[in-house]
Formats: sequence, C-alpha cells, structure tokens
Amino acid sequence: MPGLREIAGSLAVETIMERFKRFAHGALSQSELEIIKRVFDLATAQSWFDDTQYSRDGFAAALVGLFRCGMVNPAQLERIAMFWALSDFSQNMSGTQRAKLRSLYGRCEVEG
Repeated sequence: MPGLREIAGSLAVETIMERFKRFAHGALSQSELEIIKRVFDLATAQSWFDDTQYSRDGFAAALVGLFRCGMVNPAQLERIAMFWALSDFSQNMSGTQRAKLRSLYGRCEVEG
C-alpha cells in the first residue's frame, strides 16, 4: 500500500484536467471540463488567490460541484466562482478558514 508521500507525489503530477475528471467522477464531458478549467484558470491567476495546493483543490472541487448543480452558463459560473474564490480562497483568509481547508485538502499537498 502506498504511503502518503507516494500519494502526494502522484497527485503533484496530476494535471488540473485530471483532477476535474476525478472530482466529477466521469460525469462531465470534455467540453464541460474545459469550461470549468477556463473559469478555474481565471480565478487562480488573480493576485489575491491563495496559490496553495489545498486552495486549488478546494476551489476545483467547488467549481465542479457548481457545474453539476446546474450552474452551466459560463458567464454566470465565472461571476459566482470569482466571488466564491475571493471569499473562500484568498490570501488573507482567516487562520480558522485556512486550517479547515488544509484539513480537507492539504493531506496531499507536497512540501516545497
């Protein structure tokens, strides 16, 4: 059975599209995943976005969830996602919020 480091190493090389597919459990088409990726790339490129693996994974999972719940219009998804990212995945998030994200998504973060 692989250890945490091996799992973290394999996740580190996983592309964002592969993560989206994993989060979506195969329920989304390639074109739908590309819409999500465009929104993801836009939000994570912002200077205020907390660019850690657990924030990126948490935001990716949130985007897939929004899309699967019917938020399929790209413009609407982008607006909601940007507000969500600013609220929940910004560099100035509270210590409590950061600890919660780290506990949910940080298990697979590779130390730099």
